[in-house]
Amino acid sequence: MPQEIHIAGIVIHARAAELRAIRSYLALLPGAQVHAVSDEGKLVATLETDSTKRTVDYMDAIRALRGVLNVALVYQHAEPSSALDEEVET
Repeated sequence: MPQEIHIAGIVIHARAAELRAIRSYLALLPGAQVHAVSDEGKLVATLETDSTKRTVDYMDAIRALRGVLNVALVYQHAEPSSALDEEVET
């Protein structure tokens, strides 16, 4: 089975008072990156994993954090890791 790369865009809605702790957790999560944060408690992040299952597991772990109200998947893409080595024609 070829190795895959999965990229997911997520929006996290959380209590504003918990943003610092949530961002700290995301910084420890392999392949997670926060791209934007609002003062009202919304975060835009991406997850880069090796499977759909791991993406869902990460989302479930984030959802279980204190202060997280919801985690929504807004984008998902998967392809073989070997595709990253292919030259892109413009």
